[in-house]
Amino acid sequence: MLVSEITRSLPASLEWMVLFNLSALRLLLDDNTARQMFFLPESIQLELFSHVILTSEGPVLAPHKESGLVNPQDDSIWPTPETSLYERFITQLDQFPLDEADCLGVGEIAPFFPPVLLYLQIRSGVGEAQAIFSEKPLQYHYELLRAVGVKFIGGEKRGSHYVANFTVDLSTHLHAGELADFTRTGHCNAFFLQHGGISPKLEAGLISAVNDRVTWARDLSLKTAIELGEKAFKQTMAMTCQPPPPAQPFPFGDLVPLGFLLRALNAAPKNSSASKIRKKLKKLVLGKRQDNLWPFHSGDITTSTDSALVLQGITAPESVQTLEEFADGRGGYYPQLWSREEQTGKMVVGDWNRHWCQSDFATTCLVKSLRREAGLATKTPSEYLEKSFTKRSGLYLANPYLVDWALAWAIRGDESASELRSRLLREILVSMNDDYSFGTFDIPLSTAFAILSLAKLGFRDRPLRLAQLRLSEFMEEDGKWPEAIPFYSTYRLPDAFSALIGDDRADQTSATGQIVRVNSQCHAISYYIDSHGIITAAVAMLALSEDCDSTKQDKNRKDKGKMESHPRYRCCNHSEYISYFALPPYL
Repeated sequence: MLVSEITRSLPASLEWMVLFNLSALRLLLDDNTARQMFFLPESIQLELFSHVILTSEGPVLAPHKESGLVNPQDDSIWPTPETSLYERFITQLDQFPLDEADCLGVGEIAPFFPPVLLYLQIRSGVGEAQAIFSEKPLQYHYELLRAVGVKFIGGEKRGSHYVANFTVDLSTHLHAGELADFTRTGHCNAFFLQHGGISPKLEAGLISAVNDRVTWARDLSLKTAIELGEKAFKQTMAMTCQPPPPAQPFPFGDLVPLGFLLRALNAAPKNSSASKIRKKLKKLVLGKRQDNLWPFHSGDITTSTDSALVLQGITAPESVQTLEEFADGRGGYYPQLWSREEQTGKMVVGDWNRHWCQSDFATTCLVKSLRREAGLATKTPSEYLEKSFTKRSGLYLANPYLVDWALAWAIRGDESASELRSRLLREILVSMNDDYSFGTFDIPLSTAFAILSLAKLGFRDRPLRLAQLRLSEFMEEDGKWPEAIPFYSTYRLPDAFSALIGDDRADQTSATGQIVRVNSQCHAISYYIDSHGIITAAVAMLALSEDCDSTKQDKNRKDKGKMESHPRYRCCNHSEYISYFALPPYL
């Protein structure tokens, strides 16, 4: 049947109706799910019908060619009405080409709300919808609509009505319905019948939809983490070092990713399948320990930075205590030990790596955190970290949110660092993108570390949950996460090399962005790529596991527009961040 025929076959006495083009929907979901979604008997053969119509009196079906609407419960035919729904809502219905609709809703909650109409067409899996409201919606709680794939994109006044435009990501919309076993289907109707208003009941339903999707993504990420752990136990899964071309990439960095992975597995529910692989990985990592510490890659020299990152996933107080070998005596920690000549466990220093031989802010934060977790007295006062706050960075950390995570972990629960926590919290929140993600490169990894940082700083309001929801959208269908570049290293090039890259400007880079000039020095950047997605998967799983209170809205977020995000968060790529913020404090 045509949509126009259906509206003339429905009685005017209905409070509301919403019809769906079955041929369009069956391209997006299987018949069993469709029957569940529309509360239809399992015996119904959907291929016999053109449309399913949900009404205030129950569902009905429209055959392809025959006239008359069918009650799916007993196969009876609805009688032809004396006055049709079309006649009652002719003012609204005549504004659209009805027979081209893939979804059409019309109704009225008298005397509280005037008539409303929804008109939707499906294009490439996205529903493009227009709704006739009495006025422009206030958009309270509209940030929650992304949980069901709905986005308000404005509208216009048209006569006595307001035509609101929405897009609906149908895969997200249908998935949200499946996660709720389609128990909140009526909320879609209520939203439009209330002219785009979100009542407390609808708000609670949307919050549940957000929570459902975050939980689903967390569980799938845990499954991915377990699979990666099983694989890492059986074979070496090193990161990929990408030196400046023409040098070729090579595998390097098999241990540090396991520290992140173990921390994620430690956070898994008890008695889960994560326990077995966690024990295997822990045994593997402990077997790689050299004099209580770890290198970045098996067999290389041990460093405090790499040991600290491994230790986040292992309880080993004796190893944490050994990190004091790297203390500078002033509250900071060196990233590694060095000497002018070859010595066991020490890096040979030269002009090319002399900038590595100084205390590292990020490493210091990590050691302070580990000592507190191990029950050891911390040697780094909060004042030490506060002095370096404005120029905080890591000698080897290629992402500003990774640095923030290290700092947030270090000052968590530190009574003397309350002001520092407030400053860091404010900077991170202001850097949040409009879609609740963070950063401009490696956005999934940046968002995950930002979430963990905010949670460690005590912020667990609605924006954090929406950031988790946005993070979940970066996950691939199979639960895998995109590769990222968490780490970098640089070596200084001879002064004569500077003539090859032009004048003294920090933004003068090579074609690949791996040769940069900083503070009159030329440096070559090597990137360490998380090519197996181990770190991103682990950090994402941890970020998605953080508890939130979605009923609490951040009062400070509305002031976001009055503050500018720090430039460190707005860098376009790794090279720009390293050139302007990560590396300069060490030169």
